[in-house]
Amino acid sequence: MYNFVSVKRYALPPVDEKEVLRYAGCKQADGALNALLLDCAREIEQIVSPRVCFAQFSAQTLLECFPQSQLLALRLKGCAKAVVFAATIGLETDRQILQNESRSITKALLFQALGAERIESLCNAFCKDVENGLPRFSPGFGDFPLQAQKWIFQALGVTKKIGVTLNESLLMTPTKSVTAIVPIKG
Repeated sequence: MYNFVSVKRYALPPVDEKEVLRYAGCKQADGALNALLLDCAREIEQIVSPRVCFAQFSAQTLLECFPQSQLLALRLKGCAKAVVFAATIGLETDRQILQNESRSITKALLFQALGAERIESLCNAFCKDVENGLPRFSPGFGDFPLQAQKWIFQALGVTKKIGVTLNESLLMTPTKSVTAIVPIKG
């Protein structure tokens, strides 16, 4: 059915400031906002804890688990296997967002945007490591049900492996976490 679940820690590339501004809804930043962004970027680099847990599954297993998803069938077409993963940058970013909501809404927004950029950087770094991997897709995309997260959490032991929890509303804690599937060519 599937291979052993592995856990990997990552060193992330430098923060992409343009991407952070895009996530924050800013087209450009003035001197003060740029300085604050740089301060927040230095701070987030000290607190993130990028981790991924993953395992390889046969495409057939995934298709049997989620027969209602035409998108899954389309994405797995021609693939014998796929990597299923969960990734997080840890809880400290959530704490920084929450602490700053009452002190500085601008700083809270920047931490929110930095967290989004950091988790995307982590997912991109992981997917680059998946040999012959195709673009990832996550539960909740198209007709691939958000409820698939329950299966991913159980199959990978996500909470035990990397400390991410899933509530009844299918929201993850830490919030800067992702679950996804990477089809493998061939």
